[in-house]
Amino acid sequence: MDTVPILRQISKHASDGVALAVLEHNKEKPIQLSYAELKRCISSLSMAIKAMLEVKSDLPRHVSFFIQPSVAYVVTELSIWAAGGVCVPLSVHSPVPELEYFVKDSESCLCLADSAGSSKMKTVAEKLVRQFATVMKAPTGYELVREGSTNGHSVAKTEPSCFSCFCGLLGPTDVTSNNALILYTSGTTGQPKGVVHTFKSLTSQMVSLSSAWKWSSKDRTLHVLPLHHIHGVQNILNSALFNGAAVEVTVFDAEFCLKRLTSGDITCFHAVPTIYVKFTQFLDTLSTSARAEFCQGLRNPSLRYMVSGSAALPVPTMKSWAEISGHVLLERYGMTEIGMALSNRIDGTRFPGCVGWPLPDVEVKQDEDGGILVKGGPVFKEYYKRKEATEKEFTSDGFFKTGDNAQKGGSPEELQKLQDDARDVETATRRPRPDTLAKADPELGAIYRIMGRTSVDIIKSGGYKISGLEIESVLLQHEKIRECAVVGKPDETWGEKVTAVCVLENGAVLTIKELRDWGKERMASYKVPQDLEIVTELPRNQMGKLEKKKILERYKK
Repeated sequence: MDTVPILRQISKHASDGVALAVLEHNKEKPIQLSYAELKRCISSLSMAIKAMLEVKSDLPRHVSFFIQPSVAYVVTELSIWAAGGVCVPLSVHSPVPELEYFVKDSESCLCLADSAGSSKMKTVAEKLVRQFATVMKAPTGYELVREGSTNGHSVAKTEPSCFSCFCGLLGPTDVTSNNALILYTSGTTGQPKGVVHTFKSLTSQMVSLSSAWKWSSKDRTLHVLPLHHIHGVQNILNSALFNGAAVEVTVFDAEFCLKRLTSGDITCFHAVPTIYVKFTQFLDTLSTSARAEFCQGLRNPSLRYMVSGSAALPVPTMKSWAEISGHVLLERYGMTEIGMALSNRIDGTRFPGCVGWPLPDVEVKQDEDGGILVKGGPVFKEYYKRKEATEKEFTSDGFFKTGDNAQKGGSPEELQKLQDDARDVETATRRPRPDTLAKADPELGAIYRIMGRTSVDIIKSGGYKISGLEIESVLLQHEKIRECAVVGKPDETWGEKVTAVCVLENGAVLTIKELRDWGKERMASYKVPQDLEIVTELPRNQMGKLEKKKILERYKK
């Protein structure tokens, strides 16, 4: 069947009898579906969604949904596509004003929510005069529950739905160029923008990651990340389903997740640095024997790899986790607009502080200032209703300007340092790779290291361009520093003054003189922080990424 690729794959897995598609851990009774059951749920719910989408209106077939990570989320996402709609998943942590902005900006004609989010989403739908329904569990799957009807906007003219193609009721239809998904940026440079992906770009992402990370129907992943973000939606959920793998969805709880990871059931795990820090903090509360049991369990032969992404991974955190788990975390680089572009290799040596090489179907180069430019199948189509903003972010030869700076390769000394760091982290696992070289790997000449976001991580001080991320990685080796952010504070003399904003270990005291004396032994003098601010916590978003813009805004007041 020539239809939505991921739906075609799910149909194939259902026919092949793949036992488990998705398992939801919750406070009550776990919910699970086989691929055959998932297909039946999609068939049923998509008809209800399709009926609501076919009400005549001047709005596009965009569906905003406000649903907790769950089996209901999975069925809803796939059912929207099967009904010929465009998915607009929203953060379950958004307040009503944010939800209103997303629904209005995306021109969604239909708003869906689960019972937990029903009150908020109904308020938005009523204010904007949009159709609304609650996705509810039913005896035979999932259904839409409507409270009356809404006059006003609904949907554009009726079109043959993807559901019809999915069920084979119509002839082959090519929908790959159709809009499929709108994800909103974090809004760090202004109001959040809707990033539009087509079925073609989503499929390219899934195929690329399937090849690079060797996904298969034998895989089973534990999913703890938000499902309004490219990492959670594409890297984990959809890539797993595309390959017939099983997805376990759960709210993050360090103890429960460690028990699942040590069970021997889970084959791959994707998270952000904060998750690994929380794992470590939990393990530090245990007795020596209980901690050792978890550490040994993480070395089980089923667990193929563990990913860290969406935020910079300090090398000390990587080494600490290697000692605990026996795993060298796989770092990669991507963003909402491009999916994943760079990755360390699944089977090769992984290099701390590096995000690897271009993934399949991705072309990467740099501009004259070291900015990362990306082109290829996984790249998005446009910012929704923002033609000028879209055109501004692409070069004349079609490369997307990521806004991130990187270093490719390095001097012989720098590359040897990368090799030494890799061997050091591998040694910490107590099961180093036998093929990791002692001398710098020849392919390191093309490896990428993220130097930071041009707008907040690159500090211009005294004529130097300095990476805040590089300095942070060094500062985190200080025994008194638990967390830190390095930014450029506006300064008349230096342009920007290298400033360390630090959270200290309990009971610790640190002065700027002490920090500078320590730093001069480990960094070039112009990189050593000139100012120090001690705080109780650093601002972070839901993915654990530092929100340095909030720190900088405070300095500019």
